[in-house]
Amino acid sequence: MKLTVDFSALHRAVAPLGQVVTDFSIVSDASELESIGSHLNQGMILGKDIQLDEIDGSNGVLNYDGHQVMLYIPDQGDDIEAVLSNGKLGRRIHVAECSTLELMRETGRFKRYDVINRVDGFFPVFGSSYRGGHNTEGEADLGVCKNCLKILNYKGYSTQSQQVKNQVFNNFSFEQFFEVYSSYFKSLPVNSKKNTADYTPDWPSISAKLRSDLNYTCEQCGVDLKSEKRLLHTHHINGIKADNERENLRVLCADCHKKQPHHDHIYVSNTDILKINQLRREQHKFDVFDYDNLRKCADSALDGLLQKCQSTRLPGAELGIVIQDKEEFVSIDLCWPRRKVAVLINMNNSNILRKHGWSVFTAFDALNNFENFQRKIR
Repeated sequence: MKLTVDFSALHRAVAPLGQVVTDFSIVSDASELESIGSHLNQGMILGKDIQLDEIDGSNGVLNYDGHQVMLYIPDQGDDIEAVLSNGKLGRRIHVAECSTLELMRETGRFKRYDVINRVDGFFPVFGSSYRGGHNTEGEADLGVCKNCLKILNYKGYSTQSQQVKNQVFNNFSFEQFFEVYSSYFKSLPVNSKKNTADYTPDWPSISAKLRSDLNYTCEQCGVDLKSEKRLLHTHHINGIKADNERENLRVLCADCHKKQPHHDHIYVSNTDILKINQLRREQHKFDVFDYDNLRKCADSALDGLLQKCQSTRLPGAELGIVIQDKEEFVSIDLCWPRRKVAVLINMNNSNILRKHGWSVFTAFDALNNFENFQRKIR
């Protein structure tokens, strides 16, 4: 089916940016991705719809065909009524390559599991009531697997007191979790229950003018994005998109914007975060640095590792480092350049770094082989 779309309103909206509008065409395979996403939102049966070896856990979080996924057992047995009343009493949701999944891979025992990427916190469950023996089904707010939190050191889980661990578990948000590790994926799953208000018709011109007035500089981290204007956003502080009063608006780089409260829906690619950190470094935004600042600017997918490094008093790392190999440039997510130790989210260029004498880890490998990792740094 061919669509004809009138972009005249869009052209008028971007006119204040001073950019030349050119003809373009859109070619998309989104229908296939949407189809997979739709099925995953409802749940697919492991061993029938999806095979265990199709789920990649090499980065810690679980990946199926480019989608971040979770595994769980929908059958709650005769606990179904209690689970529907309090989901935390039910079987746990697995979000990472934890010991439970390792055992599943070794034994091949996974027939009761479903694969899902629903992020609203409610999951389809069923069981037989012990009272009447009749089948019952519904949706429950199941809890996350604590082994998964530990192996990822999510929000510092493995290094915190029991009281803090309980807080991390009880306040766990699947939507926020997906956003934290979004750099490993090409998109975020859609929360179909999330309702967002529309922007006003004049929003594009308001946003463009404000960014121009502030010389395309992030009001939070101070990075100058004149060379990468697409990475500069305008944020509504109170979350109401129709409130365009100046005191409610803040110009932020994409990285700072996605880290604002209740902005779990904003997707920023790993490539864009690397570019922002490269510019921050070139503009001397990292001259005074400690772990607290490092965590504010680093890709959120690295936060578990950074908290582990901080708790063990490892020397501070650096962001925004770029290595040149002939005509190719390799951006590093996190590194200790004097020791030539690098952590990459995208491992495609790892061999280039190794050729130049670097030790290269994923964040997951660094966490799970931490003794070896820290020996290379100290």
